Amino acid sequence: MALLSGWWVAALALSVGVLFWFSDRMWPDAWLPRLEIPALLRASRVTLFLTAVSMPIAVALGLFLAVCRRSQYALFSWPTALYIEAIRGTPLLVQLFVIFYSLPQLGLYFETDLLTLDGMTVAVICLSGNYAAYEAEIHRAGLQAVESGQREAALSLGLSERQSFFSVVLPQAFRIILPPVLNDAIAMLKDCSLVTTITVSELLNVAEGIGRTRINRSQVLLAAAAIYLLMSMTFLLFGKWVEKRLAFSGKPKLNVENLKH
Repeated sequence: MALLSGWWVAALALSVGVLFWFSDRMWPDAWLPRLEIPALLRASRVTLFLTAVSMPIAVALGLFLAVCRRSQYALFSWPTALYIEAIRGTPLLVQLFVIFYSLPQLGLYFETDLLTLDGMTVAVICLSGNYAAYEAEIHRAGLQAVESGQREAALSLGLSERQSFFSVVLPQAFRIILPPVLNDAIAMLKDCSLVTTITVSELLNVAEGIGRTRINRSQVLLAAAAIYLLMSMTFLLFGKWVEKRLAFSGKPKLNVENLKH
């Protein structure tokens, strides 16, 4: 589709970037005083920041977990499997509460402040740690989808196990897993709204604060929903463009089960 061409994606990304980062000048408060659009746009920067920081950490940590999960040594595979199932089996909101509210109580018991973390740090830890469990299963499925002959051919050419993994197997697996990883990035963007519960001034937090001081709370929340939708569609179009650029014929089919959040 022409809409998904590189020029359309670049133009949309540039437009959204200008709108978000220069919202104070482009959209003065006097224009829409009831909805506080500039304040919502400023708050959405926190949402984008959390996603931009947490998602790469989740992907990298997920790869590490996938490698450990595939290990033939139980010392690595069993603890990794336990972590993945424990994280996937508990809600992200509960994990936020445990790290933000429960750990400081444990710190009081041991008379230390090391377990008392600010909301932004907890948000990054929980978002990246939660999504890493899902990325681990995606990575594992992607690595399994690469034919074993690719690794054997690399070894026969004199490459070491490490070289064959990082230079031959992993690049092919990354292309295979790209669609579900991009979908998870969009899901994380929306899940950032949960960090409102631990006092982070994210988009939803600011929208609720504005709504509580005005009689048009529903309109403000709808405006926040529209901004979430705009950011998600931008991620989606960018992801489609990247996927199209990296696509190759004969790509193995990814077989991942039970990856729903």
